[in-house]
Amino acid sequence: MNKPTLAAAATTVLLIFTSAAQPAQAGRDDDAEMIKQLNREIIEALMLENDPAPLQKAALDQYLVIAPGGRVETKAQAVAGADALDVAGMEISNEQVIFQGDAAVIVGKLDIDGAMQPMGKLPPMKFMATLVKTDGEWRALSRSMTPCAPVAVERGVC
Repeated sequence: MNKPTLAAAATTVLLIFTSAAQPAQAGRDDDAEMIKQLNREIIEALMLENDPAPLQKAALDQYLVIAPGGRVETKAQAVAGADALDVAGMEISNEQVIFQGDAAVIVGKLDIDGAMQPMGKLPPMKFMATLVKTDGEWRALSRSMTPCAPVAVERGVC
């Protein structure tokens, strides 16, 4: 193949991949927004209304969570734990979503005005949740809630 033909072929392949990537990214943007919305629905219902229904609906049967105190909980335990929360208000911020195939991870920060029994007042926390797309629907597979260390809060890094 001569140089002009090789250059034309490379340009054609690049244009095909570039145009093919555009709709996929738009789809990922839509998926990212759906994941953020689902995450907010679950957290707000649990924390503000002690309502585990959104979690029950979205979580897969094998769902696991690392709770703020470090305890690993099953879906049933996480659902039952909704009664332990007494939250007046909360804010979710710094959300980021990454994808790998039909799996997604969302990370973010929770500032909570409230308490969880038996731990007491809840500090700011970072969270990470894993979701998988099953039958065209995003479902929760796991979540981890990590309290921010006081020194990290003081330094503004958490």
